[in-house]
Amino acid sequence: MNKYAMIHKLEGHNNDVVSCEFSPDGALLATASYDTRVIVWDPYTATVLLDLGHLFPPPSPIFAGGANDRWVRSVAFSHDGLHIASIADDKKLRFWRIDCSCPVEVAHLSNGLCCAFSTDGRVLAAGTRDGSIFFWDTPRNVSSLQHLCRMSIRRLMSTNQVKKLPIPVKILEYLTYQIF
Repeated sequence: MNKYAMIHKLEGHNNDVVSCEFSPDGALLATASYDTRVIVWDPYTATVLLDLGHLFPPPSPIFAGGANDRWVRSVAFSHDGLHIASIADDKKLRFWRIDCSCPVEVAHLSNGLCCAFSTDGRVLAAGTRDGSIFFWDTPRNVSSLQHLCRMSIRRLMSTNQVKKLPIPVKILEYLTYQIF
């Protein structure tokens, strides 16, 4: 390939998508939007796997872009592919697990704008509109051998390639992040 070419388009947010990041194995894509949500996608099939809301109850699509102080500004995947961080205008930094639709921890952060995990996953850095950068120490987790194998396979194979493997349905579901 000598040039960049669009492959396909994901649709599902109700307002501007302002941040997106692939998981370390490339099997998932997390997107942050002003519609108050982070969506975790299978980018190969355009399937929504997880919808992480920052406002409860979620706004109806017609109001999703209003001044609701919950605009999600940034999203980041941890190096283990099991954790996501998001920053919203409600002065909160949320830490999520990909197997849970509610945050596992919430921290206060005024004027948050962006976030990124260190390559070893031990630190999350968050930038703010006032020029500051804050750092959070993150829990040390050892991924299961099962998850490490999934990540190794998914680094090499797309969802469609995995689905063609002659393996049991439960393993296919796990490898394609249909079950965690």
